[in-house]
Amino acid sequence: MARLTCFGIAGMRLWFYSNDHEPPHFHAKRRGEWEYKVSFLLPPSEMLELVWSKKKVQMSKGDRRLLEQMVEQHRFEILREWEQVNPREN
Repeated sequence: MARLTCFGIAGMRLWFYSNDHEPPHFHAKRRGEWEYKVSFLLPPSEMLELVWSKKKVQMSKGDRRLLEQMVEQHRFEILREWEQVNPREN
């Protein structure tokens, strides 16, 4: 597991799995509440996929908006980090 380093959000853990599957994505987790897969190359309406939640707790609108904004601002840096953690085999 590699921590996402180009941005952070208080109270959220953001990481990549090494040698993970395509399409490029990272994971966002609020401990004890939920975990989402964030496919950062997709449009915001398709970007988030719920992986796990406690008692059907969803990400708040504020957290969703902040995460989408940060992804938009740092998309190229996130992709660069993804490629370092998940090198392509030729």
